[in-house]
Amino acid sequence: MKITHIEEPIAFRKLLAGDGNVFVAIGKPALFDDEQDYYCPYCIEYQETKKFSYAGGADSVQALQLAMKKIAVDLADLSKKRRVEISWFSDMPGETGFEP
Repeated sequence: MKITHIEEPIAFRKLLAGDGNVFVAIGKPALFDDEQDYYCPYCIEYQETKKFSYAGGADSVQALQLAMKKIAVDLADLSKKRRVEISWFSDMPGETGFEP
């Protein structure tokens, strides 16, 4: 499954990243085509790059929880690759509010 946009965004977070910002959008969990399991789409945007992904779960709550964990991992990877510290608040360096 490939995610190319967030149809129904339910949450947003703006993070600080060096002299710019990182934007996270989380979409409303939805049923997979098999109509048994759920997925929760998300997008991480930094500068001109957007990364779309999702996490799957047995129900919508688990899909949302796992999406937030994946976001934490993706933010850590982005921070490492771009050599930029990503923070939710300026007085909490490196803390994004997403826990792996």
